[in-house]
Amino acid sequence: MASGELDPAAVASFRAHLSQSNRVVAVIGAGLSASSGLSTFRDANGLWCNYDVHLIASPAGWRRDPGLVWQFYSDRRRTALQAEPNPAHYALVELAKRKPGFVALSQNVDGLLQRAGMSDGHSEDAEDAQLKLLHGNLFNLKCAGSCGYATQSFEDPLCPVLSEDHAKNRANVMGAGVKSGEKPPKASALLFEAIAAKNKKILGERFEKSEPSTADAAPLKELGENVPKKPDVAPVLHSGIQTSDLPQCPGCRNNMLRPDVVWFGEALAQDTVEQVDAWFEEDEVDLCLVIGTSGLVWPAAGYSEQARKKGARVAYVNMNLEDIKNRREGDWTFIGDAAIILPIILGR
Repeated sequence: MASGELDPAAVASFRAHLSQSNRVVAVIGAGLSASSGLSTFRDANGLWCNYDVHLIASPAGWRRDPGLVWQFYSDRRRTALQAEPNPAHYALVELAKRKPGFVALSQNVDGLLQRAGMSDGHSEDAEDAQLKLLHGNLFNLKCAGSCGYATQSFEDPLCPVLSEDHAKNRANVMGAGVKSGEKPPKASALLFEAIAAKNKKILGERFEKSEPSTADAAPLKELGENVPKKPDVAPVLHSGIQTSDLPQCPGCRNNMLRPDVVWFGEALAQDTVEQVDAWFEEDEVDLCLVIGTSGLVWPAAGYSEQARKKGARVAYVNMNLEDIKNRREGDWTFIGDAAIILPIILGR
C-alpha cells in the first residue's frame, strides 16, 4: 500500500508482531535517506552522471587517478554534510532504544543514522554497536597503504584541491562545449601537428619534436591510425590533481589517505562480517525490516533470507514495488517514502 493509503489492518498486524519481537534486524539501503535530499549511489551527483561509478569507486580507479576518486567522494561528503536526518532515521533510532536486540545493517555511508543518534561503535566497542556499517562511512579515513592509520574527519574541504570552488570550476570545464549525453571530442593527428607547430613557434630553436605517448595515442588507435607505441612514464591523471596535493597519511607519511568505504571489487571488512554472522547465530530472529534497498548488492541482499531461515517475518518499505525481491506470502509490503511510512508503522 502507498504511504498515503496504508491499510490499517496491515499496520495493526505489523505493530502487533513488532510488539512481541525481541530480535529485530533492519537491512537498509539508499531509500532511507531519499527524503534528506540524498540521491542513490549511482546518481550521487549530476556532475558524475556520465561517469561509470564502478570505475571511479574501485581500486582500479584509485590506481589510475586518485584525484578523480577523491573529487567524487568529496562531493558526496559535502552533500551528506549539508543534509539532515529525516523522520525515518529518528524512528529507527527510537526503535533501537526500545529493542536492545535490534541491529541495523546499513549499506549507506552518509552518516545520517549516526547523526540521528544511533551508534556505529566508532569510538566505543564496535561489537556491541546496534549499527553495522556494511560499506563504511564517508567520514572515516584510512591509510591507503598498510600502516593501519585510521581517523574520522568532518572537515570540508580536506585539502584545497577538494574545495567546493574547485568542484565548480571543474564542472564548468567538464560541461563546456559538451551537450548532455555526448562524449568530449577526441584528439586527432591534426591536433597533435597543430600543437607541435605552436610549440615550435614559441620555443624556436629549443623545440624538440617527440612522438605521442601511449596515453596520447590511445584515442588515435581507436580511429585506426598508425602511431608509434611508447611506454608511459607516469599514470594518466584526468583530474589534473597531483597525489602530493591530496590528503596524506600522518601515520607513515608515505601514502595518501583514502575514504574508509568499500569499493567495487573489495570485500566487506572482516570484523563487520563476523559481527553480523555472530548476531544471526546467537538466537532466532523475530522480524526483518528491508528498507529502501533493491536487494541487488551482496551480501546485504542475502540477509533477509538469512533472517527468514532463523524464523523472522519480513516487512518491506520501498518507493517502488519492482525493487522488492523475494517477497513471500505473509510478508508486509509498504510502498512509499520511508520518512513517512516508518514513523507510522513503528509507532513513533
